[in-house]
Parts: sequence; C-alpha cells; structure tokens
Amino acid sequence: MKSILPRFSTGKRAGRAALVGLIALLLGAGALHAASSAPVLGKSGDIYLVTVGTYGELFPDGAEASADAEVLRLEARRGSGTVEHYLVPGSEADDSDRTPSLSFDASTGQLYVVWSSNSDSTLTRINLASFNGSEWSDTIEVSGNIYSNKSAPRLAVTHDRFELAAGSSDQPNTRTVLHVVWSEDTTDGDKVMYAPVVLIDGELASTWRRVHRLNDYVSQELIDQPFDSEVPARLLKAPTVDAASEANAVVIGFADSDSGAFVQLELSTPAVELAELADSLADHLNSSNLCQKIEDEEENALTSVAEAARIHLVLVGRRIRSRALTPLAHDTKQMLIRRAESLCAEGGLNGVSSAARIHLVLVGARSQEGDLLEETATAEGHVLLAAAQPLDNGYVQHLARLQVKSERAAPTIGTGQPTIFVSPNGNGAVVVWETGSSLTYVETTSDDAEAAWSESFTLLLDDNLSRSEAYSILHERARSLE
Repeated sequence: MKSILPRFSTGKRAGRAALVGLIALLLGAGALHAASSAPVLGKSGDIYLVTVGTYGELFPDGAEASADAEVLRLEARRGSGTVEHYLVPGSEADDSDRTPSLSFDASTGQLYVVWSSNSDSTLTRINLASFNGSEWSDTIEVSGNIYSNKSAPRLAVTHDRFELAAGSSDQPNTRTVLHVVWSEDTTDGDKVMYAPVVLIDGELASTWRRVHRLNDYVSQELIDQPFDSEVPARLLKAPTVDAASEANAVVIGFADSDSGAFVQLELSTPAVELAELADSLADHLNSSNLCQKIEDEEENALTSVAEAARIHLVLVGRRIRSRALTPLAHDTKQMLIRRAESLCAEGGLNGVSSAARIHLVLVGARSQEGDLLEETATAEGHVLLAAAQPLDNGYVQHLARLQVKSERAAPTIGTGQPTIFVSPNGNGAVVVWETGSSLTYVETTSDDAEAAWSESFTLLLDDNLSRSEAYSILHERARSLE
C-alpha cells in the first residue's frame, strides 16, 4: 500500500501555519454550500478546493470515469498562478459523493480530503485520501455502519514521536493521528461517531478501523436527569472537531438528543510508551496470582504484590521521564492497595489488571501533561483503543484518552444548517447558522446550565464583511472563550 503520509519533516513550520490551520478548520466546517468544500491554504501560496459534480462537467476531456458519474475534483491554484485539476481517487466509482472537507497539515505539507459516499444500494461510507502536492495516497475507508446515512465528516490531525522498548530500531517513530468525526442515523436517532486513523511514519498502524459512539460517554448524571429541551435535528448532524489546548489532543463538540445537552469531549493520545507500560503492568499482574493469595488470606499478599508492581513500573518504564514515573508508580501501588480486593471479588484477576491498566493510562497521561496526580479524576475518564500495531509476534496498542470537558443545555437556534466552533479547553463554544445574507450566532456565557448561552447576535454579510471573514471572526471568538 502506498504511504498515506510522507515522513515527518523536522524543519520549521512556515510562518503562516496558524493561519493555515485556522482556514482548514474553519472553512472545512461547513461554511460554504455542499456542492464544494471551502478552500484551504497549502504551502507556497497554493490554494486547494474540492468540487462535487459529474465527471463530464468537471473533466470535459477526461476518460477515467463515465460522464454521468458523480465525482470529486481537487482544484490546486498554485502560487505561481497556474491552476491544476485532479480527480480525487475513490470518487470515480458509480456512487454519489458529497460533503467533502479539507484539512491541510502544515507540519508535513499533506492535504487531507474526507467525504461521504452513497451507493445505489443505499450504502454510505466515509472515505479519506491525502495529497502531497503532486500525488495521491491510496484511499482508505473510515465508515462505521455502512447501512446508515451519515453527515459531513470533520477531521483534525495530531502528531507525536515515540520509542518502543520492544522495538527493533533505535530511531524514534512519528505517530500521526487523524481524528475523524461525523453523525450517523441509528435505531436510537442521530449519534456522533469517532474514528481515529493512526499512521506510523506515514504507514497505517493497522488496516481495521475501530469506530466509537461518543454519545455513550455523556455523564450518567445527565442521562438520569436530562435537560428539558428538544435538540433541533440539524444540530445533531453538525458535530465538529478542533485542536485542544494540550498537545496530542482534540476537542469534539456535539449535541445529544437523549440528554438535551451540548457536549464537549477531549480526546488525547497518551504517549505510546505509556500504553506499552500499561500493557506490561497488566501482564505482570495477571501472573501474580493475587486474587488467590487474597482468598487464601496469605499474609501481606496485597501489599507485597502492589510493591512488586511499583518496582516493575520503575524498571520497565525507563523511557518515561523519572519525575513523572516515580510518582506514577507510587500512585498505582496505592490504587492496588485500595481497590484490588474489591476488584478481585467483582471480576477476578483480569478485573484487577484491566483496572490497573486503565488507571495507569489516565493518570499517567495527565502526569505527563504536568498536572498533579492528586488532581486527576480518573473516574471521569475513559480509555479507547485507537489501533493495534503489529510488532514482531505481538502488537502494541495505540490508545485514546477521553474526558468530558463540559455539558450544558443545547442552544436554541434558527433555521439554516448550523456550524459549531469549540474552544481549546472544551468549555466555550459558538454555534452559528446562516440565513440569506446574514450569520446569526450564540455563544457560551458560563458553566451554569441555566444560563449556558447568550442571546443571539447577527452579522450582516455585505461588501464590508464577506462570508469567510465572518466565519473567521466567529472561529476566533470561540477559540478565545473559557
């Protein structure tokens, strides 16, 4: 399979990287009509735009597809002044292709195109392709349930580097995670789906795709006592994803019909070394025979196994900074002393090892970000499997840490397809909808659910304020909210 991403560039980012990310996230979020994506700025002054239409209309002299096939065309307006057209691979099949979104990764110079595709047999897929300025990658499918209708997908990209203790190379690897989000019709109504696509040095970490339903992570308290409000159907179909304040993290904003809430989640990818260490700890505990020792009332069984686990973490986790590893190992020991006996009673030794593994990932990720261990509320976090990378005779797991950042009553909105913008910390947001020659929006005002949103405000679109400028202003507004 052709690499989907070129090797990570260690050169400095161009000075306009922030602008590039802004335009990609902003205009890729539904600011233009569905017939085309919004343009994004690439490198060297290149501008990219994807248009939906029949092959005959978009490529009058082409011969790669039938004239009436609905396809996607990438238009590259070069900084030199030339214009080039490319057929997006995977769109030439006899399907109905729609809702393209673009995201340009300034770190690598890679352009990503994500879109939904409907076949004549009503199958709906989410497809993803990347373009390095001259060549396409192979198209990959990020679909979920192919029998349900899907909204326009959204995409954000994160990077990090890692070294595996079990790896055969002394060189660090580059991990790129493509965070893809969309809404999907289900038997329970419209639900938000999340699919992380993990690339290691430009190659897919695994060919299978794990899709997670994010509505399942709305807090139980809110499920038990939902907000007394009905969420507009069009808002349920407008989830978004944007960069978070922490490295290797994104914020996803969406509306949930069951709870009547507007929810923001933070999804981060903890260091691979941490996930590897957590798996090693689980294996260590599974071989400890701890539950049987507790049942046999063996003297000091719990404290001795917990101390052995602490020592194991210190010895095996040498790739993690010592200032984070030492308190992390101690914290894990204390967790085992507090909970292992009840975990054995509830789920046996597998329950102990699973809980310890999740605890290590959740607490360790916050510790590596600089937070104090005692400030971490592990009960509010979840660990998701993003990919399982084959390695020698086994595999290494790439994990995603999910935390609910805020939940408030969904806003009341007017007619028109809404667009959601979220703040980096997951507490603030702007919801905007377009009507004729104006944009109307509401924004978050406080953490108080009874006063969650401002009154609506209107921006008039005219010669003094273009559509793209208005969306840019609102995007910046959301990024500044706390």
